[in-house]
Amino acid sequence: MLDILQDLKSWFEVNGGFIHADVSLIHSVYGISAIASKNIPADSKIVSCPFDLVITKDTALNALSALLGSASTAILQKWTERQLISVYLSLHWIAGAEQSWQNIFKHFPYVKSLPSRDTLRTPLHFSPAELELLRGSNLYGATLDRQREWKAEWEECQNVVRTANEEWADLLTWDSYLTSATHLSSRAFPSTLISRNLALPADTPVEAAPVLLPGVDSLNHARAEPVSWIQSYLGSGPVPNAESNISVIHHNPIVAGTEVFNNYGPKPNSELILGYGFSLPNNPDDTIALKIGGPNGGRWEVGRDGRGAEPVWDFVLASLAEEGTEPTYDDHLDASEMLADMAQDLMQKLPDIPTSSPTPTGVREDIASMVRHYIEGQREILESLIEYGAAKEWHGDMPEDS
Repeated sequence: MLDILQDLKSWFEVNGGFIHADVSLIHSVYGISAIASKNIPADSKIVSCPFDLVITKDTALNALSALLGSASTAILQKWTERQLISVYLSLHWIAGAEQSWQNIFKHFPYVKSLPSRDTLRTPLHFSPAELELLRGSNLYGATLDRQREWKAEWEECQNVVRTANEEWADLLTWDSYLTSATHLSSRAFPSTLISRNLALPADTPVEAAPVLLPGVDSLNHARAEPVSWIQSYLGSGPVPNAESNISVIHHNPIVAGTEVFNNYGPKPNSELILGYGFSLPNNPDDTIALKIGGPNGGRWEVGRDGRGAEPVWDFVLASLAEEGTEPTYDDHLDASEMLADMAQDLMQKLPDIPTSSPTPTGVREDIASMVRHYIEGQREILESLIEYGAAKEWHGDMPEDS
C-alpha cells in the first residue's frame, strides 16, 4: 500500500505536480490523508496540480475515442461528463495494463491510489439494512433516484464498449462503474478552477463540469478551513500552456503530526453523505428541501434557525390571503398552523435515529453515525421551522373582535 502512494507522489512530481516537502500522504479510513511531518508556517503552498494532469471530460473523450475507435466518437460526445470520466477511470483497470494502451491511460498511478470499493460510504454502497435507515427522508428518495440514473448510464456505456471489445464490456460491470462514479462524485472540483475566469468552489455556477485534480484531492474536507486557490493560467488563448497550474494555499500554521485539510465550501450533510460518504455532527450548513404542490407551488431549501424560511412563509401566507388584499390576522394564524402541520408531517415520516450502541443488525457503526447526524439535523430544522411560523403569527394590531 505504501508503494502505491510512493508511486503516486513520484508520478505526480515527475509530471510537474508539487506537494509540500513536509507533507506526507498516508492511507486512512478516508482513502488518503495528508499529514504534516513538520510544523508548516501559515500561508504555505501545500499542493499544486498542473493543468496537464487534470482529468476533464475532454481527457476522457480523447482517450476513449482512441481506445474504442474513431467511429465511436460521435456517440461518446453525447455522454455526460460522469459517463466519460467514470468509464475512463474504469478502463485503466480493464485495458490500461496492456502495453499497447499505456500511453492512453496515463493516470494509472493516480487511479491505483483511489479508495477501494469496500471503503466507500455513499448510500449507493449501503447494505439493504443501512439504506432502510434512511426510509422516510429526502435522502432515501435521492439515493434511489441516483441509483436509477447511474445504472441507466452504465448500461448505455457498456453497450458502446461492447461494440469495440466484448471482453472489456463484460469487465465494465455495474460495481466497476459505480466505484468510478463515486470516486468522481466524492473528489470532483468544478471546471471553473481551471478556466481563464477562475471561480472558487463555493461560488461555482451549477452548470460547471466536474474535473479531477490529482494531488489536490488528497486533502480531505474541514469546514471553514482557511485556504485559498491560486491559479497560474499561462497563455493568451482559450487553451492554457502546459505550465499552467492550480494551487492550494493554507493560511493557518499546521502543527507537525496533524492532518492538512482543504475546504470544499459549505455543504449540508445530505450532500456530504450522498456525494462524499461522510457527515459532520451538528452541521451548521444542514438544509431540508420543502416542496409545496399546486399550480403555483415551489421548492425551497430551509436551514437551521429558520434560515431560508422567509420565502416559504410568504408563499403560504399569500396562498391564504384573499387576492388583492393584505393578509388578515386569521390568515397569519392559519399560515402558522399550516406551516406547523407541514413540518410535523415531515417529522413523523423521518426514520428513528439509530442508537449509538449497539448499532442495528447489518449496519456498520460509521454508517449509523452518518445517518444519525443527518436525521438529527433534519428534525432540528423542522422544529426551527415550527418556531419560525409561531413567531410570525401576527405582527400587527390584533382585531378588536378576535
